[in-house]
Formats: sequence, structure tokens, C-alpha cells
Amino acid sequence: MDFENVLIQNGSYETFRYYYYDLWQSMGDPRVQAMPLMDGGPWATLSIIAFYVYFVKVLGPVFMEHRPPFDLRRPIFWYNIFMVVINALFFAYATYFTNFGINTWICNNVDPTANDAEWQFKLRVGWLFFFSKFIDLLDTVFFVLRKKYNQVSALHVIHHSLVPINVWMGLKYVPSESAAFMPFINSFIHCIMYLYYALSTLGPAVRPYLWWKKYLTTLQIIQIALVAFHCLYIAYIPACNLPKMVFLVAFPQSLLVLAMFCSFFTKSYTKSEHNGKEIKNKLN
Repeated sequence: MDFENVLIQNGSYETFRYYYYDLWQSMGDPRVQAMPLMDGGPWATLSIIAFYVYFVKVLGPVFMEHRPPFDLRRPIFWYNIFMVVINALFFAYATYFTNFGINTWICNNVDPTANDAEWQFKLRVGWLFFFSKFIDLLDTVFFVLRKKYNQVSALHVIHHSLVPINVWMGLKYVPSESAAFMPFINSFIHCIMYLYYALSTLGPAVRPYLWWKKYLTTLQIIQIALVAFHCLYIAYIPACNLPKMVFLVAFPQSLLVLAMFCSFFTKSYTKSEHNGKEIKNKLN
């Protein structure tokens, strides 16, 4: 006897279906329900994230235990170039549709009846941005296959795990310019970030020109701080009928990642610079 028949017989099938599927579906925007991974609850997205965490923390290291690191410089270079291009396109679309980001700070209520050609295009771009967050996960896979386990940090994995879930919530429940601030600023930062990663694969000759990593991290910190402030700002706009719970759920997550980025910045740059000055003073 399968699981569904057991639930039907003991009278809990309808309750199970309600919390598993109907509740999520009833509150979601009908224009995105037919898109892949958007039907019902976030279970497919959560399953992908769960497998990602399992692979980079358990399965991948076990697979690589008795293998030499893979030389992936060429595929990583082209992967990064691809990510620069698609994020540049996302930023261009977001800039155009949100009036250079200005409209993301205004209450734009969700209108499920707005389904003309322009809105269909916006929603498709929104879904592609959501899907790109799964492509982002490949950089961690590359770390594992190259045995760069020190780069598979808690900050890296937590940040990569939370973003797809929050973008899923935004697309399903708040397909509005008001929820487009994160894609707007994130795609811009990712253009710079993936350009840095692409250049870093070109070897020692390019290394002297990559002095700006510290400032890239600074931009990431500013980005997350702005996203956190935007979530709080939109959630407390009076008389705004947006599903504000989405922003209130994202806010503490942004604070968590912000704190972790600040800790990383302090350990990577502030302390190392301080130690470097101490060594220099002792030598002098």
C-alpha cells in the first residue's frame, strides 16, 4: 500500500495536500504557476539545495578523497565569462524595467491580471534570474573537484543556499518591481565578481592586476546591507498591499549573511594588514 492510500484511509490526505501544495498555490501569483519549479511549494528548490549542500560537504569530498584535483582552469574561465554575460543582461533588463532601480523603492502592488506581452517577458526574465542562482552553485562544485576545500566555507555555502530560496519566494509571491531591487543590484555585483574570477584563472601574469579583491568584498557587503535595508523599508511602507512577509523573512537572513561577510572581511583584510604592519615594524 503506497503512502498516498494510507493518508486517504486515515483521513489525513486532504490536510497533507493542503499544507504541502494547496496553501502555497493559493497564495502564489497565477502567472508563474506553470513555470518549472514554481508549481506548489518550494520542495523542488529545497531538494536541489539539500543535494548541493550534501554534495559539497559530504559526497564530493568522499569522491575526491583518492583522486588528484581536476585541472578545470579552461572550463572555469568560460563558465565565469558566461556568468558575466548573463548577469550583464539581467542588469540591463532590471535597469530598463525599474527606471535605474528607482521603482524598486516604491510600493508596486502585485497585479495578477497584468499579463500582456511586456509582463510575460518580465516574468520570464525573472524566472531565468531565479534559475541562474542554481548555475551559481557550480562554483562550489568546482572548488570541490579542485580540492579547494578551504573555499567551501560556511559563508559561501549558506549564502549560495539561501539566495535561490528567497528568489523563489519573490517570484512566486511578489512578481513586482518592488521585489526587483535584489536582482538589480545582485546582477551588477555578480558581473564584477565573475569578471574577477575569470581573470584569476589566467595565471600569475594577471595576478598583479587583481589587487581590487578587497574592494569587491566591500561592494558585496554594501550590496547585502542595501538589500536588508530595502526589505525593511518595503515591509513598513504604509498602505502597501504587497505580501510583506516575504520581505520580513528575507530581512534576518540578510543580516546573518551581512554579519558573516563582515567577519570574513575583518579576518581576511583588516587582521592580515595589521599583522603585516607589525612584521614590517619588527624588521625595521
